[in-house]
Amino acid sequence: MKKVIGLAVSACLLMVVVMIGILHPAYAPSPALVLGNEETQGSAVQPVPFAEIAYIDEAPPAEAAGNPVAMDFSKVNGVSLDDAKEQVVTNIGIPDSSSKDELFEEQTVWSYTDMKVGFLENRVDYVSIPKHAKVVELDGTKLPITVEGWTEKFGEPMFKAEDGVGYVDPRGFAAKLFFKEGTNQVVSVDFFWADQQ
Repeated sequence: MKKVIGLAVSACLLMVVVMIGILHPAYAPSPALVLGNEETQGSAVQPVPFAEIAYIDEAPPAEAAGNPVAMDFSKVNGVSLDDAKEQVVTNIGIPDSSSKDELFEEQTVWSYTDMKVGFLENRVDYVSIPKHAKVVELDGTKLPITVEGWTEKFGEPMFKAEDGVGYVDPRGFAAKLFFKEGTNQVVSVDFFWADQQ
């Protein structure tokens, strides 16, 4: 009985250590460095300064004037195409399932209720939101998964193909609304680096 309890305690401790490693990666800066503790003051490691907020007198948003707004596909439903697997787990949690991509075996796909995140090695390669999710969140703004909603928000698509239409933001992230074969019915909106397609 003591061995069983000992094994159970060991397993629990191992799980705690693994989860801490996933949720607080080793490359995350130490709070001491961010706050600039006295211990770090003469060392080779310098504290990270706090960001200063500056007031910029901006013109009203283009959306208010009836013009399409600037595109920013850097954060999609809490995931960035710059994220590593650890950051995805930290931001949106553990996936419902994981599998190899149907077309590219070197890619791993994490499935969540309303999206799939594709990885190439340890980095996000694409994010796919199916039509049934109804909306996608782009940098805090919700947008319907319809051609009309995207045209209203961003103007006419920047590129058209047999299988869909899309946009490319200034950073090189692309968003493509994929169509059901032979129709203009949207089946998903996918986000990826523009040079991939």
